[in-house]
Amino acid sequence: MNALRMALDSIREKKGRSFLTMLGIIIGVTAVLVLVALVSGYNADITAYYEKLGVNKVNVTVNWYDTSRSVDVMDTLYDYGNGELGDMVLGVSPDLSTSLPMKYRTTTLDSGTLYLGSDQFSVCGNYTLKEGRDISAFDVDRRSRVCVLGSYVADSLFQYADPIGETVYFGGEPFTVVGIYYQKDGGEEGSMDDMAVIPYSLDRAILGTAQLTRFSVKVDQSDHMDTVMAKLERFLGETIDTSVGEYELENGNSAMSESTEEMTSMSVVLGGIAGIALLVGGIGIMNIMLVSVTERTREIGIRKALGAKERTILSQFVVEAATTSALGGVLGIALGYIVSMVANRLLPMFTSGTTVTVSPSFNSIAVAFGISVGIGVLFGYLPAKRAARLN
Repeated sequence: MNALRMALDSIREKKGRSFLTMLGIIIGVTAVLVLVALVSGYNADITAYYEKLGVNKVNVTVNWYDTSRSVDVMDTLYDYGNGELGDMVLGVSPDLSTSLPMKYRTTTLDSGTLYLGSDQFSVCGNYTLKEGRDISAFDVDRRSRVCVLGSYVADSLFQYADPIGETVYFGGEPFTVVGIYYQKDGGEEGSMDDMAVIPYSLDRAILGTAQLTRFSVKVDQSDHMDTVMAKLERFLGETIDTSVGEYELENGNSAMSESTEEMTSMSVVLGGIAGIALLVGGIGIMNIMLVSVTERTREIGIRKALGAKERTILSQFVVEAATTSALGGVLGIALGYIVSMVANRLLPMFTSGTTVTVSPSFNSIAVAFGISVGIGVLFGYLPAKRAARLN
């Protein structure tokens, strides 16, 4: 306690020099907190985005060289996924969409996406039914003109009215609303809630083509992804003649994993840059402490003449360096919070309204403070040792 009191007295006596000594630590700790919080925020945002899309999906793409000899991949893939792979696959649906005006009475939306899906579209697309019913296999077989609306489309077209049973028009074609999905992406224009889905069997009537080339296979858990992909590879190889067309399988989780790895690498790089700032701050502490030892040679001599041992002098200067660095760390943490709050307000202006939460975590604060104290002890030890060995 005596060493801590003496350290605080020394800092108070030379406030200007002490602040300049802390400045490197303040900047370093602020940089560590803000950069790590920024990367963590972006990583959380990316993870949330892919979770909204739905994880554990295998994306299948088919390209036909000769459309006259093409086969109906959808029906065979649907039967295979729900048959032989039924214990590992939750659903199969086309991954087909277009953009058409959506109209109800005098209200028209031009931004919405119209999906053509199977009765398992909601499972594959990670949508949850809120009201009414979902598209059924009967709707697909009978080419029923029914649809399920996303929350944004339902709210925009019907306001507070009940959409179930009403007729909406997609590109001038009438459809009966049979269900509404829960909001999953903010319920805004251009979001994943700005959509509607109809039976994929209406592809020729709506799109003028019956060629389905993209499909989604929803797997029950990530541990089964490799097994399902291997079986799909064999199945499609037997179904599609290589002289007629080709196919491609994509692990839907790979994009999220790659993004997470990229953000982790960026975090390491930015953390290294911030670490350099802390290193510079530590060197500044060591330089000032060496100057302080020189200036206080008389004080050290008197203390040793009165019986102070080397370890007492050593602890005095180590504690002073650690205290200076710790105070710099506290100021850096406070500044980091202020910068984070400012960043939360400014980032949406430069990221097209995308919300990224920049909030330093408790772990990053604890690590930053611990590093600041550790730097004070590490870089303060040499000057302290020199002071303790003075004759």
